[in-house]
Parts: sequence; structure tokens; C-alpha cells
Amino acid sequence: MKQNKQFSLHTLEYCKSVQNKYQSAQTPATLKSVQYKCQIINNILKTTLTQTFVSYSSSENSETIYYFPIINGTCLELFEAKYNDKTIKGIIKEKSVAKKEYQENKNQGNFVSYAKTSTEDDQLFCEILLGNLPPNQQVEIHLIFSQQLSSILNKYFVATIPLQYCEDNISAKLGINLLTLDLFCTGKITYAESRGQKTEKVIVDDNTVKFNLSQALNQKGNELQFVFSFEGMFEPQIIFGSSRIFHEDYVKRAILPVSNSVMVSFIPNFNEEITKEVDDAVKAALNKGEDVICEEFQQKISSELVDHLNSSKSEFIFLLDRSGSMSGQSIKQACEALVLFLQSLPIDSYFNVVSFGSSFEKLFPSSQKYNSQNLEQAVQIINQYSANLGGTEIYQPLHNVFNEKKIEGYNKQIFLLTDGQVDNPKQVVNLIKKNNKFSRIHSIGFGNDADKQLIQETAVYGKGISKIVNQNCDLQEVVIEMLSLSITPTLDQFKMIYDQNIFESTYPSSTNFPCIFKDEIINIHLFFKPLVQISELTQEQKQIEIEYYDSCQKQKVQKKLIMQMQDSFSCNSELQQSVFKIGKQLQLNEMIEEQEQEYNDKILQQSIDYQLLTQNTALICVIETLNDEQKVIFENLKHSPFHQQLNQIQSIEKESMQIQQNIAYNYQSSSYAAAATPAQKSQYKLEVEEDDFEGDDLFGCDFGIVGSYSSSNYSINQSSQQQQVLENESNFSQIKNQSNQNIQDLIKNSKPNLQNLLNLVDSEGVWKYDDILIKQCCSKIDSAQIKKYCSNFITQNAFMTLLVIIFLEIEYSQQKNKWKLISKKSNNFIQSQIKAGIDLNSLKETIKKLIIS
Repeated sequence: MKQNKQFSLHTLEYCKSVQNKYQSAQTPATLKSVQYKCQIINNILKTTLTQTFVSYSSSENSETIYYFPIINGTCLELFEAKYNDKTIKGIIKEKSVAKKEYQENKNQGNFVSYAKTSTEDDQLFCEILLGNLPPNQQVEIHLIFSQQLSSILNKYFVATIPLQYCEDNISAKLGINLLTLDLFCTGKITYAESRGQKTEKVIVDDNTVKFNLSQALNQKGNELQFVFSFEGMFEPQIIFGSSRIFHEDYVKRAILPVSNSVMVSFIPNFNEEITKEVDDAVKAALNKGEDVICEEFQQKISSELVDHLNSSKSEFIFLLDRSGSMSGQSIKQACEALVLFLQSLPIDSYFNVVSFGSSFEKLFPSSQKYNSQNLEQAVQIINQYSANLGGTEIYQPLHNVFNEKKIEGYNKQIFLLTDGQVDNPKQVVNLIKKNNKFSRIHSIGFGNDADKQLIQETAVYGKGISKIVNQNCDLQEVVIEMLSLSITPTLDQFKMIYDQNIFESTYPSSTNFPCIFKDEIINIHLFFKPLVQISELTQEQKQIEIEYYDSCQKQKVQKKLIMQMQDSFSCNSELQQSVFKIGKQLQLNEMIEEQEQEYNDKILQQSIDYQLLTQNTALICVIETLNDEQKVIFENLKHSPFHQQLNQIQSIEKESMQIQQNIAYNYQSSSYAAAATPAQKSQYKLEVEEDDFEGDDLFGCDFGIVGSYSSSNYSINQSSQQQQVLENESNFSQIKNQSNQNIQDLIKNSKPNLQNLLNLVDSEGVWKYDDILIKQCCSKIDSAQIKKYCSNFITQNAFMTLLVIIFLEIEYSQQKNKWKLISKKSNNFIQSQIKAGIDLNSLKETIKKLIIS
């Protein structure tokens, strides 16, 4: 299995210097030195990046382009160029105006820079051009980026910075640090460490830690990670934000000089009961130099320590591709995996299956409560599925799922499995972007013909997991691994109460607050109305109340806050600007994603007012204007046709690029708060390496369809539904006898088959008591022993379940990934049935010895 690192809603990496090939290629500028100055305050990371570029050309101007992959909510706060002892600041303007100014200055030979956001394969970039750097000259570029950090395991904040390697022997000899990071937290710092490169750590006081990385110790290609925690991080932290309005109209600046906001943030304490165990595991991993950010480590912790089965409240919907290309072994594997998926769901769930091809069909008209009866009915129907629905069309079934009314208190977890490609991938991705506040979308590309890009992007924008696998893989293990990672406690049903006379808006919207999943941070930005004086607010106006339902505590929680500026932040104007701009960037990006025409003018105006890059704005920086004598020299220089027309900027093909790593900067952000989110962290992007696979093992598999609710041409066929429901009812006695048939199958074997064993479990992870099954699992046990063991439990089913789990651990431990979620439900049931005073561990060992002997 290969982890495929990509830019996601949880990860920001920038930047790579892209040197393009042209018909008359000019020599690009060379990166001479780089320096990072980072500051973390609670969960705000601000990075000042200083680069020095030099042109070694002796006869022509240098041209260089930089692409910065970015995510939602990342702010380019500042772009400055220092050239010939002058510092020039870039200005953000309406995009067409900035384009025109760039082209005019470029044609006149002026040293000029231009920046905009662009999209390539649905990935957002910040594209920066340095045009006309004169021969044998150098320029120093200052960039300031700010963003919110994410958390891991709902326990630590984390920042990852993949550092660019630059040969800078002079700085190394002078002892100049490549990177400095100042960490300051409002509460006592309880943990702060780095990994990846050797840093100097200086503890200033309880609230402040400094890290330094020298040029000499910088290792090529290595990243730098910072992991920290502090007291009070699980309680709301308040930081005020402010930003001066930029406007060439000085009258407006005089009337409305400053806009203010307040940010409220905290981490849900979902792992409170195992906090020591998580602490020990993370610290041990860091001491060994392990990557605690990677998916593999977090999967290990989730599997060994974290159990959110009892705190999960989700509606699980499985979208199954039943197009013609899934015929034969593919549909058989998919249905087996789907059945195990349903058997492994958390107890407090709803579920449904939507199968699709040219049309789509629903297993139930609407999602049903997860219980043994509904599970048995679903399995009976799924076992009769065939690949008979024609082509591959995902948009309409997905649209139907999103349009279903949200079940109160339950989020949607959508799993998509497909082996093909669709004609409208952008529409599918845009649909997901609009519906990821209360849903997570996880995607599996099954086979070599699956649309890998679509699979990846549906999970990225759906803030979920994606995997690309071939038909030779064990699809059951893949599906269960994805399900285990998706199981999450939630904070839901948010309500915010505040004085609407002083606030004009919030992000997220107070009327459409998203659901908070594991490893996400609550970040709320409230924007004051113009001319509101914070210092004049009454005590009542300073009150904010937040209410939500916590699925871990299984109750509603209320938090009453007082907006009070912390003394350490009152004079930190740079922090306040970052807080305001991050919040405003997130809010504008959300408005853009909603694609409402009425917002366009507002988005443009606020982007200019607060100097934020959006799809309607661009940055222009005229670094030096030529005088008359210099213009003559410029006309005599040899020029390449580099960007004769500005629209060539948009048509650059990545295949024609020589990539030289320049700046790499990783951003981890709350997937809800940054609406971005990378990863993950999420953002958990996993890919199974594809083995060579020749041909498909196809065979007839025409089971027909029983008891499904079909939608032809994307409208529900009610008469077909009624007929199929009647067929269900007439065959329901057969469904009830399925368990007995499975037991008869077991008798034929000396050792119970894993699949048959799993087919006997009910929705709560319970195996019903059966003498034959007991003998199959433990042939040497006698009736007296059975009676003795059963007496330790309230019900006989508890002993039966314990026996099967022990048998699975002995005989099928290598396939535990298939049944690990079922076993968690089983163990919870066993714990609830054990009588007082009974040592369960000793009982397990006794039964285990009896089975092995």
C-alpha cells in the first residue's frame, strides 16, 4: 500500500519554482538564499518567508514563475520586493485591472510582479510572476502567509514545514538560522517538540518556547514538524482581530479606517478518557523519530487505543457501481465487501445502499435504523445484486442523497465505490463542495479503469478518504479500514446567541453551522459592524453563548463566553490583522463556493478593501520603472516572446515545465474551520499500489434484483417499488431462515469458515447461542463446562459471542482487519453481560487453552 501525498483540504505545500520552456527560453532567476521566520500563537501560524533571487544572465532579463498550491483560508498577507535599497509593496486590485497594468509594464521593460489564484485540475494555486529582472541583478522577496493549524487525535496542534534546501554557505558560516519559530500559548505549554531535523529548543517561560534551525544542520529534502499542546486548549480561546481598510479613496479610509472581529476556537476533547494512553503513544513515537502526522500512525492509534463506536451518530450511505463493467468477479467482490461493511456499522446508526449505473436504485426508500432485522433484509437483497444498470453516472444518485432530509442528530457518511469514469467529473466535484458541511465522502476506485482524479477529488473536497485498488486486492479489508477511519464522534446542532446589534456576520454562518468531526477544531469568526467601538461595549454585549450536542457526552453542552482581550494580545497588531484576514478569507471563499451571483460585487469589494486574493482579484507590484536611458537599453536586449499576451499565462502546460524545488511549506488546518481541509489530515489519502493485471475473470452472475427501490431516468418508480416490497414480504420467511442455513454450512467443515462465521453475527456484534456452533469452535468442550461458562454471564449469547471472538483471534488473527470493528461491538456486548466479580481476562485465558488443546 502506498501513501499518495497530495494537496488536499487538510494540506498546503508551497512552493515550487517552475521554470518554463519557451521557443526562445530565457534564463530564470536563481534562488540564492531563503529564510523562515515563524510564529505560532495558540492555533494561528504566521510565516515570514524571505527569498533572494539573482539573475546570472549577462545579456537578457530573467523571467520566473512560482506556483503556490493553496487551500481554503490561507492568506497571503504581504508581498514586498526589496530592490536597489527600495522596498515596494504589492497591491491587490480587480483582476482585469491588474492584468492590464502587468502587461503594460512588462512590455515597457519595467521590473514587475503579478500574482493571482488559478485552478488546475481542480487544485487551487497562487501563481506569482517575476518579470524583467535585469541582468546580473538580485531582488529580495518578502512573503507573509497566515493560517489556522489543525489537530491530531483531538489532542495536539501540529505544524509541518517541508523545508527547501538551498546551498547558502555564507549564511551557514555566519551562523544565520534557516528557521526560527516562536511558540506562544495563552495557557501553560504542556508539550512542545519538533522532529524531522535537529533544532535548538529554548524554553523561555511556561507560555513561550523558541526553536532554531541553523543553515549548517539543514538536511536536503527533510521536513520539520512541530507538535504541541497547552492547558486550556479544550476550552474556548478568544482573540480579537482587526484590519485597516485599503482604498485609494482616502475619504473612505478616513471614515472607515479599521474593521474588527473576534475569533473563538477550541478543540473538542473527544479522547478525554484515554488522554494518558494517547500522550504516551505520541511521545514514544516522537522520541523514536516517527512521523506522528502520517496516516499510518494515526490508524495505529485509532485501532489500538481509540474506540468511537459508542459515540458515533452517523447515517451511512454506500453508493455501489452496478454498471456493466462491474460484471463477474467485480460485482461479487463488491457485494461481499458491502455486506461486511453493513455488519460492521456502529450500533447507533442509520444506513442505506444506492446502486447506480445509467439509472440508480435504492435499497430502502429512505435510510433505515440499523438493527438486526433491517440488516438481514439488506444482506438478502444485496446477495442478489448483479451488474445490470448500464453505464456509469454518479451525479444524479449523489444529488439525490444530498437532497434527502438530514436525520436530526446524525451526520452523513457517504462511501462511493466505482470502477469507471463519468462524463461530468467537475459537476460531481462541485456538488460535493456545496454539501460537505454535514457530510463526509469517501471514495474507492476499483480497477485500472477507474477515474483516479475523480476518486481523489471527491474525497478531498468531501473531507474524506480515498483509495485506488485493483481487482486483486482484498476489497473487504479495504472497505473496513476506510469505515474504521470514518467512525467519529461529533459536535452537532450548533446554536450561537450574541448581540446582533454589534455583529454584522459570522463564519461559519450562525444559521448553517457545520457538524464538527474528529481531528477538527472549532473556529468561529464574528465580524463587528462598522463604527462599533469595542472599548465601549457593555458587559451584556460582550457575552456569547454557544450550544451544541456532544455525541461523546450524549448530551447538549452550553458554553458562555465573555469577549475579553488578553493582555498579551492587546498590543499585538500583527496577530490581530492575521486573525481578521484569515476569518474574512474563509468567509469570502465560502461565498464563492456558493456561486450566488448576488455575492460577486460584495466579494470583489471586500477582497480589495482587505487586500485578499480571490478569484476576482490579482496582485500587482511594479518593482522598478525604467528611465529613458534604461528604456533604450531594454529595447536593444534580446527578448524571448515570454507572455506576449497575458492569456498565455493561463495556458502554460505543466508538461513543459522543469521543476526545481524552491519553497515548500506545509499547512495543516481544521477541515471544518478552513473548509479546506487538507488531510489530513485528514485528508487521509491512501493508495494501494496497482499490480499488473491482465484481463478480467468474468463469469455469469445474473441474480436479478429483489426488493430494491429503483429510479429510472432518476425518478423513483413507485409501482416497481410496491411490487418489489410485496416480493420482499413473501420471501421474508426465507430471510429469517438464513441463519439456520449458515449453521448447516458450518457443520460441513471441521473448522468454521470465516465468512460463514461473520454471516451469523447480528447488528450488535452478537452471535446467538447454538450448541452446534459451540462444538465447531471448541470440539473438546462438554455440556457441564458450557453450563459453567454460561453461568458467568447474564445471557447465554454472551458466552457464545466470547467463544467466537476467542476462536477468531486464534484461527483468523491474520485477517483481523476484516472483523476488528465487529469484535469491538462484540466486546462491548460481552462487557455489558458479565456478572459482577467475574474476572473476564482469566475467563478468556481458560477458554483459549481449551480451544487450543
